[in-house]
Amino acid sequence: MIMAIQEYDLLDKPYDDSVMVYDYVEQRYVPLVDGILEQAYVNLVVDWKTKENAQSYLDLLSRVIYEVIYSFKDPKYVESMRYYLAHSTKARIELFKMFSDTAWYNRRDGGFMMAYNSGANLNQGKLIEFGIDKAISPIAKQIVKNTFFASRHMPIDISKKETFDTFDDLKVYLVLNGYITQTQSDEALVLKDLPYDSSYDVDYVDYKDEYIFTDLHTLRKAIENKRIYNSQTGTW
Repeated sequence: MIMAIQEYDLLDKPYDDSVMVYDYVEQRYVPLVDGILEQAYVNLVVDWKTKENAQSYLDLLSRVIYEVIYSFKDPKYVESMRYYLAHSTKARIELFKMFSDTAWYNRRDGGFMMAYNSGANLNQGKLIEFGIDKAISPIAKQIVKNTFFASRHMPIDISKKETFDTFDDLKVYLVLNGYITQTQSDEALVLKDLPYDSSYDVDYVDYKDEYIFTDLHTLRKAIENKRIYNSQTGTW
């Protein structure tokens, strides 16, 4: 069963706070040095000598964790997952848990910083088999398994939806957003009168007595505009 992102969980756009910021170029959250100290009690400046070095390390940690998550996905669902990670409150919380725990893991047990490319355990002085499964902490792995992160397909419908109490309200929305013309709106007396368009779908939910509009091109639009960020509107 494919579920939609719940309204209470859906973010219009990624956001920055005291623990994480969003990189709009690579489309991923990056934890902040102060956030890791505040929430995970790890002082990375002690380990990395400067705050700039510590932040660079967290940028690398973010990249690794995102790639681990994407490694579970069928390639055709990677972009859907990228969108979900950017627009889900729950996913944002789980990501920070993974960042925090992996920061601890790398500090104590090596993790992906355990000879990042060579597969050599520098602490023990011996070679090991280094796979992507060793890149994140055991707790972070469990978080992946306990969420949609580990599913091969995408069990979440990321299409944006709008609900309307009346058919007239729906038609006004369709006209204002360019889906239909005013003439087509005037001619449509019931739902079946609306012209067919592959970019959206509209259903009437009888038991709720409401109309649900679904933007079928949500992901396509996000991909087309993902490198264009308008700071005024907060959109890609």
